[in-house]
Amino acid sequence: MESQLMVLAGDRNVHFRVEPNVTVAFDCDGMKQVILNLFQNAVQHTDPVQGEIELTLSKIANGIELTIRDNGAGIAPEHVPHVFDRFYRIESSRARKSGGAGLGLSITQSIVENHRGKIDVQSSLGTGTVFRVWLPNDLKEGQKTEVVS
Repeated sequence: MESQLMVLAGDRNVHFRVEPNVTVAFDCDGMKQVILNLFQNAVQHTDPVQGEIELTLSKIANGIELTIRDNGAGIAPEHVPHVFDRFYRIESSRARKSGGAGLGLSITQSIVENHRGKIDVQSSLGTGTVFRVWLPNDLKEGQKTEVVS
């Protein structure tokens, strides 16, 4: 998947910080969609040449944390509470080709919650945005375990 993300990034500077031997139960297609949605969002909102995107995967208490951080335009504070709402678009005047339908982050949140996980966002205008996904590591008998790294 790393090569696919690098193609999406274009000339942006991308850093992958993946802790070795991170394991968790997850639906492969669903989590791929989560990563693609968050990464594409970072690409869309960073400068094509000066953009910096960092993807981090690490073990934390009772689970794993996936973080996607960018140095893009950021999100105004009044919009942050609504970014996961269905059909919510920060700039309603943006064309469909650049703005999307306002479903990507809502779908991402649904996938994460279906994994009994949590997603949140922190952002500052002019500085960038950080999305954090936490997934529990409490495997049940018979669940599929995937090694992420």
